[in-house]
Amino acid sequence: MLRGLLLLMNYTGVLKLVTRLLLDRRVPVRLKMLFPIAVAYVLSPVDFVHDFIPWLGRIDDLLAMLLALVLFLGLAPKDLVMEHLGKGPADPSRGPADGTNVIEGEYRILDDEK
Repeated sequence: MLRGLLLLMNYTGVLKLVTRLLLDRRVPVRLKMLFPIAVAYVLSPVDFVHDFIPWLGRIDDLLAMLLALVLFLGLAPKDLVMEHLGKGPADPSRGPADGTNVIEGEYRILDDEK
């Protein structure tokens, strides 16, 4: 079950996005701490639903990881998420995010008749 979820997340590019955001210095450290906290919960012997119950014990661990993932992506700065998805400019000086090209410059009129 966990393997299938990881394959699905890898297929959709979520793991790549999360990895890029975790390595980005512009994402707050508090936000990055969601994953170590979720991993600590999964590894800790104290659970809301005990692990000795065959299927229910693993579901709360899975829900903790999914909740950490959803909170991380939901609370991450939107411009950084869009940048790492490739749907926005890396810096505002590159141009608008809608894909149009803008050329800025000056012009002058030369009079050929002298």
